[in-house]
Amino acid sequence: MIKYADHLVMFASLGDHITLPCVIPSVSTCSSISWNMAGEFGSVTQVVAAGRITASKSHRLSLMQDCSLQINHLEIDDARLYTCNSGTFNSSVSLEILQITQTKTAEKGKTELHCSLNTYKGHVPSCHHGGIHIGWLTEGNTHINGDRFHVQNPSNCFSKMTIKMKLTDHHRKWKCQLTQKDTVKTTTSYTTTVQDGIQEVFAVVGESVSFSCGDTSSLSVGGGMQWDLGGRSEHISPGKNQLPPFHMNEDSSLVISKVSALQSGNYKCSQPTGDKKVINKIRLHTLDITSESGPGGETLTLTCVLLCAAVQCEQDFNLTWTGNTQYGWQSSLIQVNNSLISKLFLPDLQMRPDQFSCSVTREGVIMASKKWHFVNTVQMAMWLVLPLGLLICVITGGICMYMKRKHNKDAGNESPNIGMTHLYETIEDVNNEELLQQSQAKRRAATSDSFYDLLQAVN
Repeated sequence: MIKYADHLVMFASLGDHITLPCVIPSVSTCSSISWNMAGEFGSVTQVVAAGRITASKSHRLSLMQDCSLQINHLEIDDARLYTCNSGTFNSSVSLEILQITQTKTAEKGKTELHCSLNTYKGHVPSCHHGGIHIGWLTEGNTHINGDRFHVQNPSNCFSKMTIKMKLTDHHRKWKCQLTQKDTVKTTTSYTTTVQDGIQEVFAVVGESVSFSCGDTSSLSVGGGMQWDLGGRSEHISPGKNQLPPFHMNEDSSLVISKVSALQSGNYKCSQPTGDKKVINKIRLHTLDITSESGPGGETLTLTCVLLCAAVQCEQDFNLTWTGNTQYGWQSSLIQVNNSLISKLFLPDLQMRPDQFSCSVTREGVIMASKKWHFVNTVQMAMWLVLPLGLLICVITGGICMYMKRKHNKDAGNESPNIGMTHLYETIEDVNNEELLQQSQAKRRAATSDSFYDLLQAVN
């Protein structure tokens, strides 16, 4: 007689990895364990027999040490009922997979995204899970709201979102999240594409940014790609015509190593020859913060500027300040031509925090943020003086050591010279004494000879 353990339900998303537990007591070895997978119309497929993987998709299956079954890179066909059997005990796990699909609508300019919970193949025919809810999120994990979105939930396991599409929804990510009793179980995402659409990118001035050319696998081999830079006449290709700070990689992606406000604009990746097919279009907006001190340096005004690539910034763009802004006054949002401006006035710098941040949001989602750090001039001076003082000490110490070594070396060279000088002086004294004695002897000899000659004359 087979005894059944508790039935489990597990949730996952396409592409995930999941481990299905084998809830069987007193299992010492997996050699007695088998795993079965239920299919349509009551069919059963054995995926593990006597502790060995037997399924055709064995490259995605692994039997763990505790006899649990691991499935990698989940596909929609993996949403099944799995049973672990030891011959005496039996436990089952229902794997349900969350998936997003896109459906075109009859109304022009609109599209539908369907988020459904799947078991076996297709949508769950009847959803009996308690506390299940499916909701839609932006790429920034905030709940979607706005006039161009309409969400319907016919059941707890199915949700439909209708979107009034824009050109800038190209390569934009949407998320569907499954919760049970307010606990997140799984989240999946979907990226929409729009014909002749433009991908919006927000970059902070001074930082780097990269653009993907997109899928070029269907293009001719060795055809190469080129980028049109910000609507200007310059073109850039891999390995040649590099124009710093622009750099094109071998995968046709474009990198701007240090973004400036002047580089906001429209960028285009296309084939340089043939029909010059455009693969991807990028619209780059830049975000920057500037500062201006008041008289005497006691006040400060920070200006956050979003420079848009289009003629005018979109209405769903906004600028927000964070960082104890109660110490300052914020201006209303100002739009001048293709710039969006927000000012923060700080009347008392003694009360201000160490930093502020300005963020640009699109439909409530933060797309980019720039931080402004206050610099303490006294601390900066100390940090500048400290290494300079250390450098002076090192140089002074080096000079002192050099002079000391030189002095010792000169003293060592002078010692033998003094000894030799004394020797030369001694030798010279001896020679002088000998010369003196010889001179006296010659005088005595001369005196003797003169006296002898006198005697000879007398005789």
